[in-house]
Amino acid sequence: MAEAALIDALHSGTSAQRRSLVPILSGRLAARDELVACLRDEDPTVRALSCDALAHSSDTSAVPHIFALLGDADARVAQAALGAIQSLGSDQTKQLALGAARASDVRVRRAALRIIGYFGYPEGLEALTEGCQAEDERVRDAALSGLPFVDDARSIALLLQAARADSARTRTSAMRALGHTTGEASVLAQLRSALTDRDAWVRYYACQALGRLHDDSATEALAGLLADASGQVRVAAVDALAHLRGPRAFEVLSAALTAEDPDLHRAALVALGISKRREALPGVLAALGSTDAATRLVALSALSELGFSDAVQAIAHATNDPDEGVRVAATGFLGARSDAAATDELLGLLMKEPTRQPLIHALARPGAGRIDAISAALAGADDAFAAALVASLSRSSAPEARAAIRTALHSRHDAARRAAASALIAMQDLESASELERAALNDPDAEVRRICAAALRSRVGAVSEA
Repeated sequence: MAEAALIDALHSGTSAQRRSLVPILSGRLAARDELVACLRDEDPTVRALSCDALAHSSDTSAVPHIFALLGDADARVAQAALGAIQSLGSDQTKQLALGAARASDVRVRRAALRIIGYFGYPEGLEALTEGCQAEDERVRDAALSGLPFVDDARSIALLLQAARADSARTRTSAMRALGHTTGEASVLAQLRSALTDRDAWVRYYACQALGRLHDDSATEALAGLLADASGQVRVAAVDALAHLRGPRAFEVLSAALTAEDPDLHRAALVALGISKRREALPGVLAALGSTDAATRLVALSALSELGFSDAVQAIAHATNDPDEGVRVAATGFLGARSDAAATDELLGLLMKEPTRQPLIHALARPGAGRIDAISAALAGADDAFAAALVASLSRSSAPEARAAIRTALHSRHDAARRAAASALIAMQDLESASELERAALNDPDAEVRRICAAALRSRVGAVSEA
């Protein structure tokens, strides 16, 4: 009944009302006709929301209707329509895309070429080929971007041809696309040649492509670009070297840590993290001593990316960094780790500062053996620490966390029982009701009896009022 009422309201509602109703009915097959009608609403927000809602319905019969919005005057709507079509797919999508790829409207044509590339339709190669010759550079870009995903040798030939075009924008598009190919010899040779292109963005995307294709033979050429006149090219060269495995690539990255250019220095830190090399650890650890907070933040990210357990202590130390952003990041990185070393560091930090909420939230994140470690720490914890430990358990999404709190209600340690009783009452845990009643009468600790008795009186009072 409620769904039918919402659908009726959507049918007769104003644009303002539809903005609220469309997300509620997202994915509902029963609302399909009304959502299709909303694609023609005068409000672009409603049209965009309707595209998203239909995409979640898995009803491919909506695809032809959504295609009509690829040329919508509002860019948000056109983008939502493209995303919905790619999400839904259908037998009709291919034919509709092939037809739209020759549309006079540049917006429709570009979107259709993207769809052809997204699904890799072999039948779309002709349309992509024509797109590569279009006068409009935006159309050429869409066509070139789709070529790597069409399994045909002619696609590579077209990309190599575009890589030598007079237009720098076309060459740039070709470099991006070549990075998504399988990296055959002719492709790698063209990309290496493009490292000396007169246009900085061509060099930039050539670096990215060579890194993505793991071309170790480009190491020296990439190393030379660390002195490039354009900052984005220097950073792209560093990023590319991170994906190469030879010793020379690591040597260049390590040397970049001493660069005076702060952007290059930070890019080298990121690259060393991506490299996953153990020999990168000393250099990244040293960067944590930088006087620049941004550099320390990037170094922390690199340490987290490296993933080595012997870096955990350094990350834990950074939770007391003078910069708040660094402290928050360090705490988050510790919480994101699943190893016992990270859990131990978090427990140690929380014991010293039991009211520090970011630590409680970090400890609540999933981790191997984390619930057991928290439970073990409850033994002997004082009231403040026990409350913090139980708070982390109550915030945990792990199913065994609540069970651990119930178990703590039977602990030999008074502080653990106090914290557990308070948490279970706040959580309104019905499974613990009888145990809380028992504790109100028989617990050896007066504070536990008081906490439980107060909760019971409150419950009785609420029932009486009802």
